Amino acid sequence: MSLAALAVVLFALVVLAWQLWPREPGDSSAEAGFLRDMFEHHSQAVAMAMIIRDRTDDPELFAMATDIALTQSTQMGVMQGYLDVWGLPLSGQDAPMTWMGHSVDGLMPGMAATEDVQQLSELPVAEAEVLFLQLLIRHHQGGVEMAEAYLERGSQAEVTLMADRIVLLQNAEIDVMNDMLERRGESPITDPLPDNHEDH
Repeated sequence: MSLAALAVVLFALVVLAWQLWPREPGDSSAEAGFLRDMFEHHSQAVAMAMIIRDRTDDPELFAMATDIALTQSTQMGVMQGYLDVWGLPLSGQDAPMTWMGHSVDGLMPGMAATEDVQQLSELPVAEAEVLFLQLLIRHHQGGVEMAEAYLERGSQAEVTLMADRIVLLQNAEIDVMNDMLERRGESPITDPLPDNHEDH
């Protein structure tokens, strides 16, 4: 093989390796958007879980709130870690859910209003427990929606694994929380989230 032919082959191999080499997600990628938005989404769930954890006398609800707080706090650390490794800030320039194709100016799917979160600290404990379950079911529905949206758009293996786990775990927790609601004489929440997305 001549030097010219060898050079062509080597160049082709370099181009192929460059094309196949995994690239770090960029600032406007589905990965960055999902992790940033889910970090904020998780932070509210942790806050609500800690409020009811400190108020409830129900050991089952105490255990669930503790698990939600620990699990989602851990995931938040992993999310921030991925962004740090990719050299990306925790906050981006895009509005929430831009990566999903329908950005929002207000709350992301399932997130509770500030006044509802405040009620968890102010209502009598029994009422606060019911409100917590209702808010967290909706919150989890939103988290599942976001994770499923990433699975349709993203390709990064570690983030895909995290999204899969969020879907599996939060769907299971929704079932448990609906059972808790029924035992408190309340109706389970089985209808999907309202579609409040504003398409852009």
